[in-house]
Amino acid sequence: LQFLYFIGKGKKKTFRKTLRTACTGTVSKMTATKLPTELPNFNRAEFEDTCKRRFLYGLGFDCYGGVAGIYDYGPVGCQIKHNFINLWRQHFVLEENMLEVDTTCLTPEEVFKTSGHTKKFTDVMVQDTVTKDLYRLDKYLEEWAKKKLEDPKKKDKLSEEEKKDLTNLMADAESMKIPEFKEVLAKHKVMSPSNNPLSEPKDFNLMFPTPIGPAGDRTGYLRPELAQGILLNFKRMLEFNGGRMPFAGAAIGTAFRNEIAPRNNLIRVREFTLAEIEHFVNPDDKSCPKFHTVSDLEVCLWPKHLQEQRDEPVMMKLGDAVEQGLIDNETLAYFIGRVKLFVHAIGIKFIRFRQHKISEMAHYACDCWDLEALTSFGWVECVGIADRSCFDLKAHGKERNTEFVAYEKYDTPKKVDVLERGIVKKIVSQTFRAVSKDVMKYLEELPEDEALKMEAELATNEKIDITIDVNEKGTVVSKTLTLTRNMVSFKKVVKTVEGRNYTPSVIEPSFGVGRLVYALLEQVYWVRREEKKEGDAPAADAKGGKKSKDDKNEKRAVFSLPAMIAPYKVSIMPLSPTVFREKWCQDLITMWRAEFSSMGVSYKVDDGSQAIGKKYARADEIGVPFDITIDQQTESEKKVTLRERDSTKQIFVSTDEAATVLSKLCTGRLTWEDALKEFTIKE
Repeated sequence: LQFLYFIGKGKKKTFRKTLRTACTGTVSKMTATKLPTELPNFNRAEFEDTCKRRFLYGLGFDCYGGVAGIYDYGPVGCQIKHNFINLWRQHFVLEENMLEVDTTCLTPEEVFKTSGHTKKFTDVMVQDTVTKDLYRLDKYLEEWAKKKLEDPKKKDKLSEEEKKDLTNLMADAESMKIPEFKEVLAKHKVMSPSNNPLSEPKDFNLMFPTPIGPAGDRTGYLRPELAQGILLNFKRMLEFNGGRMPFAGAAIGTAFRNEIAPRNNLIRVREFTLAEIEHFVNPDDKSCPKFHTVSDLEVCLWPKHLQEQRDEPVMMKLGDAVEQGLIDNETLAYFIGRVKLFVHAIGIKFIRFRQHKISEMAHYACDCWDLEALTSFGWVECVGIADRSCFDLKAHGKERNTEFVAYEKYDTPKKVDVLERGIVKKIVSQTFRAVSKDVMKYLEELPEDEALKMEAELATNEKIDITIDVNEKGTVVSKTLTLTRNMVSFKKVVKTVEGRNYTPSVIEPSFGVGRLVYALLEQVYWVRREEKKEGDAPAADAKGGKKSKDDKNEKRAVFSLPAMIAPYKVSIMPLSPTVFREKWCQDLITMWRAEFSSMGVSYKVDDGSQAIGKKYARADEIGVPFDITIDQQTESEKKVTLRERDSTKQIFVSTDEAATVLSKLCTGRLTWEDALKEFTIKE
């Protein structure tokens, strides 16, 4: 299968490398790495309680019972998402000089017919034959197998062969097709959660259909991805870019998928935000001039052959991965490196890149890697990085008789063999009349080898019968027609050309914003558990420490968000309402408001009457990285205390330089470690 796949794509060199890897069972310059299977010391109940209390996100329309898979972001969650998108733009659109477009959510049906989505954008579904509950079969089988393996009453009774089958089922369910699903259901006698029989598995299209126009006579869909809107603007963007290749288009917007069984908070939802890039490149030259900037970057890769062998992922340099054929080309590897740098910058640490197996590859892709992030629900796909080849542009060009091509000028003119198609349009039109356009399209698109065979037949017999599909009053029918010698001729000629037109390949990184935000929130969440002693300042224990049985122990949730992604960079805290009401305090806060706003530092003022420890805790549990405390001495000493969230350490900063210091801390121009050396530490 791999031989047929790679040879069909013209990748004999890649196949030879993959074959060598498969035969030896090893790849040089790899280091096997054991990744965690769960987040350390993570308590989902406490996490969800914090998110609910502080309204990071919540189920939409909950007073009406809510709708599964539809969520609203609260003020804090909205700010985090907004900061994420701004950083994504800086990291990709600005740094890579991409062309950003904003395309429509509503898409005509014809677009998705051409792209293959109306037939292939599906998940496999089954139904409880009694309760009529619906299940997405691959996920249901993964959970069913996991439950059997972990059931304390039954797991010891399973044979080694049964355990192996269930483990393989958990790994392979996502890439199975309907015949394989039928075999698994019959072999294991799988029942519904209510112990009822399940229906036959069937494909379910995930797109939301909608009528367009008041008559409702034209069908459209809410887009399930942003790619088609970017791809169909290729010609406009190429012209805007002065015809220069390669280049990238980018878009951020809402997408919709009618999930069979939405669940797991923000992970599997029906309406979500995507950030997508379509990088257009010469299919014969997928080298990347900036690849050297990431070639030495080590990433955690899980190639398909290691998955099939049930081996662990490996740490490997991107340069080595390309050299050995694990990653198809430099441009694809470059974006894998850029994606890793981005997610680490925003605070996501537990990640791996999993390669799609051939059986699960999208219909348009020739190589694809998913960035998966560790959550309490397991490893979750958050970014897909695919080489879509030329599939979409060729399909749309053929359907609409439009050329989505770029021009490559040769360094020196070349002599090339060209097939000349001598179609006598006047005679074809007079002979075939209503279907003449279909005939001419057939002759123009006829592959070279078939055209030469037709020429030989016409030279011998003066005529040839062809069978083509024609459109008669909206219905496609097959017709057999006779072509004669005077209608068409083909011949090979040698021409000197200065360049050529080609259909670009597309490298597509697609980011699920909601999933990345959720994975980030889980990975940076921890609980500070402190034993309260009268007269003592709060002391931070180790992250995620176990809950003490001592009733004096207080737990305080913390989101250790990097300053660049945090909803507010600083919380301004007058020590008491009395201090807050002082004119000098009001003037100081007014000055800071103007300075923070001009520097782009978001802030909030906590003027409540609670103790300062409670105010710190309130700020910590929405991820505010720094707190400024104003007390009675601030007026005379012109100093405030600046507290860092994770360490809880504090320094004294003058009121005049507080805004500048915070700006430097939030943008990385000053680290907290350096600040502790530069300023007086509060004991």
